[in-house]
Amino acid sequence: MEKYELTREQQRVFSFILQHRKETGLPPTVREIANALGYRSPNNVRQHLRLIEQKGFIRLLSGKARGIEVVASMVEDQEDEVCGYGIPIIGSVAAGKPITAIENIDGYVTLDKSIFRGEGLFALRIRGDSMNGIGILNGDIVVIRRKSTAENGEVVVVVIDGDATLKRFVKEKNRICLRAENPAYSDIELSSVSSIQIAGKLVGVIRKY
Repeated sequence: MEKYELTREQQRVFSFILQHRKETGLPPTVREIANALGYRSPNNVRQHLRLIEQKGFIRLLSGKARGIEVVASMVEDQEDEVCGYGIPIIGSVAAGKPITAIENIDGYVTLDKSIFRGEGLFALRIRGDSMNGIGILNGDIVVIRRKSTAENGEVVVVVIDGDATLKRFVKEKNRICLRAENPAYSDIELSSVSSIQIAGKLVGVIRKY
């Protein structure tokens, strides 16, 4: 192994550190890395961090929860090598009746940057079956791109009176509605777009078999 070369798993950890710092302005904690990348024990993360430090990519600061300092000269060299990045799971969204929106971060998922590009991505857990007609099932994680408007036919996260739901946004001649992709559910009719808040557009689905 050449000097400064990371293993595939070390690269995955370093990638997440860079993305977390980019999105939040802070390095992740060991626990956040473990949750995002699927490690059962934080000790596994600590071992990778020590090896990454030995190769000169980071400095570990003792006594600090976010004590990971990225070595500036390493960041640009690694940009082309980073194959994935983490985004926050910020709660649950209903694919059924609207449920109270949850905005606390309860984990991270790692995305392949060759598939998911651009800024403003976050993830939500699906509760319900109203969107199963387009392959979105109860328990899935959906990837959402933040936006405050919706085009006709887009699948969007909508907040209605503080409750969030995932539905298709439909404009017809005399009405606007939120439509399920399951015939068991009726349309949610809207008096106007101003009566709702668009939180983002669906761009992907993640499922664990």
